[in-house]
Amino acid sequence: MGTQQQTNVLPHAHADLLTDAAYDYYGLRLATCGLDQKIKIWKLDEATGTWSAEDEWKAHDAPIVKLSWAHPEHGSVIASCSFDRTVKIWEERKHEPKASSSVGRWGLRTTLTEARGSVRSVEFAPPHFGLKLATISTDMYLRTYECLEVHNLSSFTVLEEVDMSAVSSPLLPGQGTPTLTAASLEPASPSLGPQMYPSSSVPGIVLPAPGGPNPAANPTNLQLTRPGIGAREADGGWCLSWCKEKWWGELIAVGSGTTGVLKIIEFPANQHPITHLTLTQEPPTAKGARPGKPLAITSVSWAPTCGRSYHLVATGSRDGLVRIWKLRPPKQVGAPGEDGQWIATLVAEFDDHGASVSRVEWNVTGTILSSAGDDGNVRLYKQAYGSVWRSVGRFSTEQADDGDETMGE
Repeated sequence: MGTQQQTNVLPHAHADLLTDAAYDYYGLRLATCGLDQKIKIWKLDEATGTWSAEDEWKAHDAPIVKLSWAHPEHGSVIASCSFDRTVKIWEERKHEPKASSSVGRWGLRTTLTEARGSVRSVEFAPPHFGLKLATISTDMYLRTYECLEVHNLSSFTVLEEVDMSAVSSPLLPGQGTPTLTAASLEPASPSLGPQMYPSSSVPGIVLPAPGGPNPAANPTNLQLTRPGIGAREADGGWCLSWCKEKWWGELIAVGSGTTGVLKIIEFPANQHPITHLTLTQEPPTAKGARPGKPLAITSVSWAPTCGRSYHLVATGSRDGLVRIWKLRPPKQVGAPGEDGQWIATLVAEFDDHGASVSRVEWNVTGTILSSAGDDGNVRLYKQAYGSVWRSVGRFSTEQADDGDETMGE
């Protein structure tokens, strides 16, 4: 691994802990947010390679958790979510002088207030689905919204509300028949259970399959089979990521709560949501694992397929593990009797951080995965010969003795 050089620093970016940073579509602007309840917009000077603050404003009444840029075909639009239980849509007013208002050129277009808990993640859908976004909050609801009039950003309306606690939990050991999986990791692979659940009498809610086990109805069962699961909100994780490709429909990977369960949910047109896959994380038993740590998924990222016949989804968890899942859509499953089902395979698992993983993200081609953890490192992973995933680099933000910021391996 070669030595990496730091290119820039954003000094005094926020008055408190920074919680999220998001590049725009072109990578020339950066939006940051933090516990100081502010959003800052930074612009790159391509000639000098330096970043400068463009705008700054107080956006929420509580710490801001996540930011998301809309596709530029919809203009300069940002969505922000916060512990104040709201999602706000901001639009840049390019023809207005910067100093003409308290928020510079950015104006609040609408506030979404449906959540009954803190909103932990927000993400705009790929542009081919229109101006849509999804949110997940601690009330355990996944909500999707659509802007009915793209030239009027105050026209966002709720499309679906999915109660994630009502979605059937994965099969417990000894119950039911697990879906066939080709997972090759040792020890035993996670339980995988692709199922399609019938729509309920309440629009938008996904219910367990009739007659099937629903361990979520009895938390004691989960506690007995998953030692160390955190029951507090502080031990939970709420995250989501859209599938980037139009061909496969409106698909979202969602993690919510403290159980470490990832669900692949589709929103078919004019139908209720369908849960295709439920991916579970077994209590860590591998070398270096930390039994008793919470299993909650803190971050999920769906890779661009770029012509592949399968999907890659990465997760980061509070147990310190980074996992990569390979998902095969129904049309790629050739075995008789498996048509109509998605198949999931756990292809990689890393415990390099040794601490809670706060973020995972793919590059634009879906070939390199980066992860950030509480150990203060950003780590890179890439598929090597023989389809084996390996760690290929590490960036560290530790302060060197000579006062220079250093970046490792």
